[in-house]
Amino acid sequence: MMQRKLLIATLLAILVAAALVVGAAAIGAPSGTASTPLNVTNDVYANNEESLGMSPNGEWLAGAWNDWEYNDGCGFSYSTDGGDHWAPETFAPFTSFSNTPGVEPIFPTQFAVAGDPSVIFNPRSNKFDVICQAFGTKSGNQIQLLSTTFDPNRADPNADVNLSYGAAAWTPQVAIATGKSGGSQKGSNGQFPDHEAVTVDTGTGSGHHFGRLFVAWAEFSGLDRSPIDVAYSDDDGANWAGPIRISDNGNQFDQDAIPRVGPDGTVYVSWINGPNEKSLKNNVAMIDKSTDGGATWGTDQIAAHVVSPIGGVLPNSNYRVFEDVHSTVDQASGRVVLTYTDQKSGASNIYATHNLVAGDITQWSTPVAVKASGQEQFFPWMSSAPNGRVDLVFYDRSCDPTGDKLNCVTLASSADDGATWGYTTLLSAPFDGDLHHACLAPGDPEACGRNFLGDYIAVASTDAKAQALWTGNGSGMDVFSARATFSP
Repeated sequence: MMQRKLLIATLLAILVAAALVVGAAAIGAPSGTASTPLNVTNDVYANNEESLGMSPNGEWLAGAWNDWEYNDGCGFSYSTDGGDHWAPETFAPFTSFSNTPGVEPIFPTQFAVAGDPSVIFNPRSNKFDVICQAFGTKSGNQIQLLSTTFDPNRADPNADVNLSYGAAAWTPQVAIATGKSGGSQKGSNGQFPDHEAVTVDTGTGSGHHFGRLFVAWAEFSGLDRSPIDVAYSDDDGANWAGPIRISDNGNQFDQDAIPRVGPDGTVYVSWINGPNEKSLKNNVAMIDKSTDGGATWGTDQIAAHVVSPIGGVLPNSNYRVFEDVHSTVDQASGRVVLTYTDQKSGASNIYATHNLVAGDITQWSTPVAVKASGQEQFFPWMSSAPNGRVDLVFYDRSCDPTGDKLNCVTLASSADDGATWGYTTLLSAPFDGDLHHACLAPGDPEACGRNFLGDYIAVASTDAKAQALWTGNGSGMDVFSARATFSP
């Protein structure tokens, strides 16, 4: 009898301990309820490399992407009901072409091509700031980062596809930075502002610059040193301060700068650094910070060593991938959470680290796998909610354990700066990234058949939800949207 009582007590203790562990995991690793994915573009031509802005209440959304239709620019759509419905796709006014040959766009420009879009909602103006790189002038020797704003209150969702929801919805384009290239997407013969990303300061307290818009990019040459620059604007991009150099002189090849603002107003920019464009050795995730609103920057710091970066193409695929470093700031703790892909344990998995003390970027936690898997994970993108939840969206092949070819979309969320994660499957029906190809423009068959899924996807967060955009298989290579909603 005594042994039986002891056994029962032991089992109860184990059950209680297990319950405590499960409860702790639930608190520290939030998971949401996924909506049904919506096809935003639903056309025959390719769309990829999404960016997403969202209003603080989650009702207004604006998305942009590389649009491989006749306009050859930055595709665009918006929603005023939290993503339940999206306006028929059009394009942001950055190029000299519309989607119909012979029809002029609303703001004809000197540029034939635009891409690498970046979108953010600015609470100071209640508008969306939209930035794209534009290039391919008649002389073939100029490229600019251009900014404009989009106002949903002045947009006509029923406007013709060539009218970009009407001229009243947009402000004239303003150049942030001007470089040189040969009119192609390779900048080896001149400076090329590459893979820009934006953020906005939403804080109103001491140390903040409410409504200040930040854009960071790599001054990419394709061969030589590519430093990281930043510029900022206090009037929705009408005027810009910069470019301001962030990366130190000793750096060689820097790419994919991500700006973020902490709860005390500190501005952070992270990026990937390597010996040269193609080297898969000695890559590191780097970060720097500014405590005066982006005007001056400190000494670059290493947040993590990337043991085995990904590059080239993924196993069983024909589209390219490369090493991604992304970051966001926990708006409750003030700590930076940084993620990157690494093949150090086999398949490319996403790893997370955070700085140990808010504001100190010299000391970082030991990186942990976000979702350990024997299948490939790639294209991480991060955002943070005001309540401190950190969200990370990525392509995830754990839904294809035997073939490791098909892609699903996973949202990982953390409430403890990336120490533990909960998972929400946004796309459970896997798609083949090689099924549809990118075409540079209709009527240009020589440009079709290109395996290119893009280089990134997108997520934006409120306390109640995380909204994502990604590229998947629809009528062609389409843009899809879904959200994970979280309990209060």
